Amino acid sequence: MARKKTKEFYSVFDQMIDSEAFLEKIQDGFKQVEDPRVSDNRSYSLINLLVIILCAILAGANTITDIHDYAQLKRDLFKRILKMEEVPSYNVFWWLLTRLNPNHIENCLIHWIQSMPDEDKHKLIAIDGKYLRGAARTKKIHLVSAWDSKRSLLVGQVKAHEKSNEITAIPELLDKLDLTNAIVTIDAAGCQTEIVKKIRDGGGHYLIALKGNQGLLEAEAENFFTQARNVGYEEACCQTTSSCEKGHGRIEEREIVVTNQLDWLDSKHKWKDFTSLIEVTSRRTINGETSEAKRFYISSFEYTPTLAARDVRSHWSIENRLHWNMDVNFGEDASLAATGNAAENLAALKRLSSTLIRIDLGGVLGTAQRRRQAAWDDSWTLRLLSRIFDIEL
Repeated sequence: MARKKTKEFYSVFDQMIDSEAFLEKIQDGFKQVEDPRVSDNRSYSLINLLVIILCAILAGANTITDIHDYAQLKRDLFKRILKMEEVPSYNVFWWLLTRLNPNHIENCLIHWIQSMPDEDKHKLIAIDGKYLRGAARTKKIHLVSAWDSKRSLLVGQVKAHEKSNEITAIPELLDKLDLTNAIVTIDAAGCQTEIVKKIRDGGGHYLIALKGNQGLLEAEAENFFTQARNVGYEEACCQTTSSCEKGHGRIEEREIVVTNQLDWLDSKHKWKDFTSLIEVTSRRTINGETSEAKRFYISSFEYTPTLAARDVRSHWSIENRLHWNMDVNFGEDASLAATGNAAENLAALKRLSSTLIRIDLGGVLGTAQRRRQAAWDDSWTLRLLSRIFDIEL
């Protein structure tokens, strides 16, 4: 059956190649990517190489060696659809991936995702950073990503400068995003007045965890909620909700307390449109032993406890659905590529491939199986590739 489907697919595909529609659309999709190679060292076109690399990653390749091996095994496929006489050697892929400007690949990814229809006018965007640990043996590469928590889509990514951190990378990332009517969730690393202002100036709301270097505000928040608990939450103009989950021998209890009355807070004016102060208390009981943790958040949105609980928890989807997926299914932390821009380019192309698979699946579960399917069935790989360039097959 798979062989029959592939044959039928090639029949349609051959017609497209005759009209050059396929390669022209791919060329347009990657028009922001500049070829870093010198003019007399371009035996293979940039577009052909990018097509091979994307197909290989979709089909399970996680390293440059994997990409080269896939190209060799699928030489008949690429000779047919790309009109190539021979497939490239390992060195061709290595030189290209180490020299490509990763910003160009990331901009193509962002442009494609932002062009997708989005009927949800109230977005939840989680921002978080991740080190490429495999490359850390020679240099630190810290990627800061923006994740649409509702659609489970990567919507932006920047690299933190080597001698900097997330505090400088987050504003650069925010500049690339449409923040209109979005609630932007950030962990304690983003608790900065300048970041808060940029989110509000961009038309979004912020929900940010308090951090150690905002010690006074954190101490004021903790003191307020302690007193509110003593006198009664209603008396202190607070709203509350709680939840309890049991399973796998654990009991998870959460209590959310929110106040939107902040006239007592001296530092309120430092944070643009500071409206809600939130306390989240988590209690975990395992084998009769209970541990408790408290976290505090500030927001420009006028929260109820139920909405605050939803949005605080939504932030962790970037860990569970992006970072976890990259490490487990795409072997990101195990990749030792570190020369030049190889690690960043592979990370961007893996995220592009992951997004294609996620859209096809409707989630990240089953990603490994889908990549195996791409290795077995060329028509599935090419169908996915055609989707990103808006080619109807």
